[in-house]
Amino acid sequence: MTPILLTVVFSTVVTGLFNLSEFMPMPAALAAGAAWGVVLGLLASWLRSKPVGVWLEDGFVGLGAIGFAFAGCGGLMAILLLDGTLASSSVTGETLESTFLPSIPYYIAVNSALELLIVPVVLVMGWRPGVRRVLIVGTVTAYFAMRLWTYVAFVPARLGWADADHSSQVLTATDRAQAGRDLMLSDPRWILLLALFAVFVVATALPARRR
Repeated sequence: MTPILLTVVFSTVVTGLFNLSEFMPMPAALAAGAAWGVVLGLLASWLRSKPVGVWLEDGFVGLGAIGFAFAGCGGLMAILLLDGTLASSSVTGETLESTFLPSIPYYIAVNSALELLIVPVVLVMGWRPGVRRVLIVGTVTAYFAMRLWTYVAFVPARLGWADADHSSQVLTATDRAQAGRDLMLSDPRWILLLALFAVFVVATALPARRR
């Protein structure tokens, strides 16, 4: 039951508290997040007990590595693009906004796949004694902490900047520096995500079907 309980906690906080609460009352959002964690945890636990379970476990570990790679590389690319845009002395607020906005649906798609499905399923299906479980639990713990940091610090700041009005006037050096701070371009999370990717790559070398 331990991995299922951990999955429920993860889903309640990440899915319920930080996502569903935007669209429904907090008690209902927390209940829905917890229910999703229970359903997903029980389903993953049941599949783990089947002959196909080891193959699914290996597959989801691989998907986790891919997801972390997309999240980390996407974050780095966005920072490089925005830094490059702000380096221009002729950039306007509207231009900067149009550079930033396409990254939002990308982040939503990648992180939704990780949060709603891949990470909770990997946690349950990978709950087998051995080194791989240690790698998975450590990675999920670090990812959970990073998502808390994201929702508390980065999401309000960046979405607040995106929702503000941006003029077609050329930004001054002071404006560009302020925009860089508002967009939090010193964001180091891409480094952590690529580190999590590396850990999951190691985990793929310890396939369940060989144990």
